[in-house]
Amino acid sequence: MNHPQALPLLCVAGQNDVAVQALEYLHTHYPNYPLCALPCPHDGGEDGWQPSLKRKALQLGVKLTSLEELYPNQKLIFLSLQYSQIIHPGRFASKQLFNLHFSKLPQYKGVYPAIHPILRGEKSHGVTLHKIDDGIDTGNIIAQTTFNIKLEDTARDLYLKLSQQACKLFKKHVDQLIKNTYSSYEQPAECASYYSKASIDFNNIKLDLNKTAYEIHNQFRAFTFREYQMPVYRSWSILKSYITFEKSSHKPGTEIEETDEHFTIAGVDFNVRLLKDYYPSLWISCESGDRVLFDKALARIDGIDLRNQQGWTALIIASYHGHLELVRALVARGANINLPNYKGTTPLMYALSCYEMTQNDDVFRYLISCGANLESRDQHGKSVEDYLVEKGCQDLLKPIKSS
Repeated sequence: MNHPQALPLLCVAGQNDVAVQALEYLHTHYPNYPLCALPCPHDGGEDGWQPSLKRKALQLGVKLTSLEELYPNQKLIFLSLQYSQIIHPGRFASKQLFNLHFSKLPQYKGVYPAIHPILRGEKSHGVTLHKIDDGIDTGNIIAQTTFNIKLEDTARDLYLKLSQQACKLFKKHVDQLIKNTYSSYEQPAECASYYSKASIDFNNIKLDLNKTAYEIHNQFRAFTFREYQMPVYRSWSILKSYITFEKSSHKPGTEIEETDEHFTIAGVDFNVRLLKDYYPSLWISCESGDRVLFDKALARIDGIDLRNQQGWTALIIASYHGHLELVRALVARGANINLPNYKGTTPLMYALSCYEMTQNDDVFRYLISCGANLESRDQHGKSVEDYLVEKGCQDLLKPIKSS
């Protein structure tokens, strides 16, 4: 029977949902194994649009480590899951170093694996579990999975699919890694490709409209990733593009039509429709209180609860800025009054912040009357009532106690 001290040290190095799920899986299914986490350097321990590995490790009581601590451990099993730093295998005493790469190797080594396949019109993509060697994503392949890319998939859609498939591949094969029962094979040279950080300048994204409709559509959806950037045409953020399959009779790149909802531009073969993104206008109006802009934007969006880059919904923004009229309109439209930001802060909590700044409690009381959840807790484990007590806002305790 193995003793705990004889078992290898399992280390999850990385970020985002795939690393968090892997840590939780190992913590649950391998409780007798020593376990540690190596978050990326930028991980401050707070959830964003993706969960924080550092925060999850602290919640689970898993030790945080460093590369320097790991290097001399001969019984280490190192699992890189979107880890952002370059790994130098020669510095490790262990040879059991593994990586989950978001592509079907040998294709798309390097970075931006949710963008380049769309730009190049790929119909399928994959995830690869491989050994780490001295190259960039060049180690022997242990396992792969593939899936289809749909014509409407954006870079964000593709990233989420990659993350989901990576989690499945990890759970399916991690036992082989731990017990050293896996096999591997060298990557072929044929069809290999690599992209560095210099392959895309996100500060200067240039869209080439002198292309086929398919190529134009691919460019727009390849840069559609709300948390990072959105494609822009004539100063408009573009929500979505699609091929109309109307034969083009204009010079490629010609703007054929502009309406309040969209642009239509000509491709080499067919026309392409670009839907205007009214979410920024909605969020701006919820901050400023501009009812005209608010109504115009609200009439042209579908998902009322979409979060901005900071994780704030329109209702959160309007609540924080105390615009009761807009809050009422959003609730009437079906906004989720309990949907928090990424850190668990609810619209009601933001309404409390508004009261602190302005002494206006209209939004706070309105949200309570609509049934806002008083038990919701943020990432600090605090509820609205906790904050009321902490901040000494005793005059607002009555509606909570009587609700």
